[in-house]
This record gives sequence, structure tokens and C-alpha cells, in this order.
Amino acid sequence: MSLLQRFYDPLEVDILLDGVSVNKLQLKWLRSQMGLVALSLILTACGGWCGCFLEGYCWTRTSERQATRMRTRYLKAVLRQDVGYFDLNVTATAEVVTSVSNDSLIIQEVISEKVPNLIARGVTSVGTYIAAFLILWRLALVVFPFVLLLVIPALIYGKILLNLARKIRVEYNKASTVEEQAISSMRTVYAFVGESKTTTEFSAALQGSVKLGLRQGLAKGLAIGSSGITFAIWAFTTYYGSRMVMYHGAQGGTVFMVGTCIAMGGQYEF
Repeated sequence: MSLLQRFYDPLEVDILLDGVSVNKLQLKWLRSQMGLVALSLILTACGGWCGCFLEGYCWTRTSERQATRMRTRYLKAVLRQDVGYFDLNVTATAEVVTSVSNDSLIIQEVISEKVPNLIARGVTSVGTYIAAFLILWRLALVVFPFVLLLVIPALIYGKILLNLARKIRVEYNKASTVEEQAISSMRTVYAFVGESKTTTEFSAALQGSVKLGLRQGLAKGLAIGSSGITFAIWAFTTYYGSRMVMYHGAQGGTVFMVGTCIAMGGQYEF
């Protein structure tokens, strides 16, 4: 970097900038152009920060507003019900509050985090592929099919994890049933010295969730480990890119940029 900015000049080599020796360029103009590059990077970083802040703020405000409207409409719908509805469908007053709170929090989390992350990842993935084809379409066309090695495992593991999450929820409901029965009849359990029996039943109900949790951890580990395919994609990109540099006049920096775009796009899809 010091040589490029001509803080001192080389003795035996020549540094070219767009095919022109830096020794033939005016020193003031050369350093001013480098300052513009640094300034453009700073402005890009500031723009990215502002965009991220506005994204988080807007989506968070939207999720809060939607959750508030949902709670209000839910409460109005409950108040319009007859008394018989509460006798048949509601076992406790807290159940109404808990259900609407849990549902609204889930929806709020989806709107504030999941949706913007999905949009950001999708746009980044598509944008990197487009950039790769614009920079060096031959290399991108050859490497692009290997992205399926990242996408297909992600889809498979996603489906497996979703099924395991549903089964774990069912197992937790079984344990919750034992817990609710014990708490609702606490005096009876205490009178007949049924603490040990209740604890045993509760532990047995949790065994299914423990086994499913181990399977879920294994599936997550395999999913994360499969991202190592990125290194194989990088290896092939380097190999084919080196041949393009030697025989087709491509530049090493261009090959590196295309490989980065393809790998980054695959990672965001994953």
C-alpha cells in the first residue's frame, strides 16, 4: 500500500495502475483518487447502517401495531361470546389471556424478525448471483449448478427439523397435562402421598421429548456441517478460474469476486 501511494518508489520493479506506471502519474492526483475510494467505502458503510436501522425500526413498529390490533380484535371477539361458550371451551380465565399473548408474540416475532430476514437473504442471494454473471458469466455458469449441493441439504434438513419440532411439542403437551392435573388436585396428591408417583409420571412423559431433542441436535449438527461443501465449491472455482486466467485472459481478482458471490449466495440460501 505504501508503494501504491508512492511514499517511497521501488528500485527494481514497476507498479502499474490500469496499465500505467504509478511513477508517471501526478502524486497529488493519485492520492486524491485513493482518498475518493476510501470516502466511497465510508459512505457505503453509513448508508448500510442507516438502511439497517430503518429496516429494524419499521418492521418492529409494524409488528407491534399488528400485534396490538390482533389483541384488541381477539378481546372484542371473546366479549361477544355467550356465557355458555366459557363453560364449554374455557377451563380457566388465565387460558384466554395466555393463548392470545402467546399467539400475538409469535406473530410479532415473525413480522419483526423472520419476514425481514427472509427478504434480506433472498435479495442478497439473487443479487450475488446476478453480480457473478455480470462480472464473469462463463465462470458463474460453470460453478452455479454446484449451489444445489447447498440448497438440497438445507431443504431436507429443514423438513426434518420441522417434523421433529412438531413431535417435541406433542411430547411437551403430554408432560404439561400431567403437570396440570397434579397442580389442580394438589391436595389430593399430597393427602395420598402421591408425590413420587406424579414425579415418575412427569419424568416418563419427558423421556420422549429428550430423545427427540437428541435427534434434533444431530439433525442441526449435520445441517451446519453440510455447509462445509462451500470449501469444495471454492476449490472447484479456484481450479476452473485459474484455467480461465491462463488460457482465456481472465483476471485473478475477477475470479475471486465471482467465487465470493457464488459462495455467499449459497450460504444465504442455506
